[in-house]
Amino acid sequence: MDASCAGCGAGSGAGSKDAPDGRDLPVLERREFLSRAALAALGVALAACAGGGSDGPTSPTTVGALTLTLASYPALATVGGVAYVNAGGTPVAVVRTDASTFAAFSRICPHQGGEVSALNGVFNCPVHGARFNLTTGAWVGGQRTSSLTRYTTSYDATAGTVTIGG
Repeated sequence: MDASCAGCGAGSGAGSKDAPDGRDLPVLERREFLSRAALAALGVALAACAGGGSDGPTSPTTVGALTLTLASYPALATVGGVAYVNAGGTPVAVVRTDASTFAAFSRICPHQGGEVSALNGVFNCPVHGARFNLTTGAWVGGQRTSSLTRYTTSYDATAGTVTIGG
C-alpha cells in the first residue's frame, strides 16, 4: 500500500478512482457511506420539521386591545359568522358563537405558523392540514398540534361592539 494513501481505503479492497487531474481519490467504505447518508437524511428531516410555515410566530400569546364595531363586520351578524382582523400585528379570527357571545383566536397555527382560515365549519391550516374547532379553537384533526391561542372577548350589546384582548 502506498504511504500517501494510508487510511484512504486503498489496499483494503475499497479501491480508488482517478480524479480528472490524475490524483487518486479515496472511495468510501460501505459503513462510512451509510453513516454519512443517515446523517444527511437526519439533517434534511430536521430542516423540514423546523420550517416551511412562515417566518412569523407559531404561538402568539397576547394582543393589544382591539374594539370592533359589529356594523363594520357583516359576517358577525349571524351565529357562526367569522371575521378576520389584525390585532397588534397578529392575524385574529373573531367568531360569533351565539346571540351575545364571541370568541377570538390567533390565526397562527401552533405547529409551524401557517395562517388558518375557516372552511366548512372548521379552521384549516394550509401548511400541514391541521383542523381546529370553529368555536373553541381546539385541535380536531389533521397534523397533530396544540389548540389555537384564544383571546378574551367582551361584548357591548348597547354599543354594538366586541373588544378583543387587552
